[in-house]
Amino acid sequence: MNTKQKKIKDTLDAFKVIKERNDANDKADLVLTVPTAPAHWYRADGQPLHTIDMTNGGERNTTLRDARKMNLFPSVTTVLKDVLVNYGVQKWLRNTLLESAYTLPESFRLAAFANYKLKVEEEAEEFGAKARDFGSKVHEAIDCYHLNKSYVADAEIEPYLAEYRKWFEENIISVISSEETVVNHDTGYAGRMDLVADHREHGLCVIDFKTQRAKGSVKFYDTWLYQLGAYRECIPSQPNCLSVAMNSIAPAAPVEKLWSAQEVKTGWDVFRRVCEIWQLQRGYFPTEEGT
Repeated sequence: MNTKQKKIKDTLDAFKVIKERNDANDKADLVLTVPTAPAHWYRADGQPLHTIDMTNGGERNTTLRDARKMNLFPSVTTVLKDVLVNYGVQKWLRNTLLESAYTLPESFRLAAFANYKLKVEEEAEEFGAKARDFGSKVHEAIDCYHLNKSYVADAEIEPYLAEYRKWFEENIISVISSEETVVNHDTGYAGRMDLVADHREHGLCVIDFKTQRAKGSVKFYDTWLYQLGAYRECIPSQPNCLSVAMNSIAPAAPVEKLWSAQEVKTGWDVFRRVCEIWQLQRGYFPTEEGT
């Protein structure tokens, strides 16, 4: 058995344990409903807990107060969003607000400023919600394809999935895991990885998919690296880190970026410090035992 084969075998063995744990969680609590929105909190065993059941039968978002009581682990994206300013996201938000203001009918521009401002914000939020929903649908379709190669998405998503199929068939030898939850008990965070796979050119990789409204070339942000670095630290075999961007404006071939070993090291160094800041600011330090 050569080095690459051993690395893949070790990763497969590790994910068998993770999958058995996650499958057990799914069977143990069939009442828990998991929304399509991005996960924010996880139990120490990796079980997602995005919402809390209320006495009136409804649900509410899980809060930091709930996390303290139940020893929940914040997601990687929650930690990053709470501490770091993502200038790419900020620029997108500004442009969305400006586009909303520019395209509103003249009648709204003549209204009182407070009403006009509210309408602009509502239109921008609706646009943002559509973008987030589109990204979620693409991720869901990709995961369904990993589980069933004959899967066909709905009319909106299928053209994008078709581009992904081509990329997958050309580049991926085998899937190690898809949409699997990992927990770092030592540092205090958790998350759901998009894909761990054996790549024809790059070898064993933890892969994260992003949708982006790219009118020109795709932009790869440092926060994507921080996220991948955090996931990689949860995998014993320490795979390579690969970002794959998909243009949401029109179907096109996915674009790869393999982060260098030094970039990955720096990304992890940044994330663990960000996680430490997140914990210090809140005075909350989740542990495996909950002490």
